[in-house]
Amino acid sequence: MPASDEMPASDEPTPYYLDSSVALRIVLGHSTSAIDWFNDMRDQGARMVSSRLLELEMTRVLRRESLPITWAEEFIDRLLLLRLDDALLVEAAAIRPHIKTLDALHLASARRIGAGHVTVATHDANMSRVAEQLGFAVVDPVE
Repeated sequence: MPASDEMPASDEPTPYYLDSSVALRIVLGHSTSAIDWFNDMRDQGARMVSSRLLELEMTRVLRRESLPITWAEEFIDRLLLLRLDDALLVEAAAIRPHIKTLDALHLASARRIGAGHVTVATHDANMSRVAEQLGFAVVDPVE
């Protein structure tokens, strides 16, 4: 899907915001539980959302591992991607408590949907903790 700032309609199922700790495990086949969760949620009509940042992160990992870039493209096509812009950078910089830069960008992107309107899917303990402090519901589909 093309990058967008489109938000889900209120009558749609709560969307899930995927960070790279979950998405990469799905694409690389490192977690059958995450793959099953992703497919189950999509089958139930849940919208899967991330930031354009995820596209970059996935591409870099696939290049590093000499794996086909098409794996990222095929996965990304199943997501709604939110744009990155200057305002997002400012919002990410303002997030407290401390969190890594790329995680702050993901949480700032998720905030564009709204903390009460999206569940953050992450396997990163610090990302999970900060997301909960910001008011997000959090799920870790990785076993």
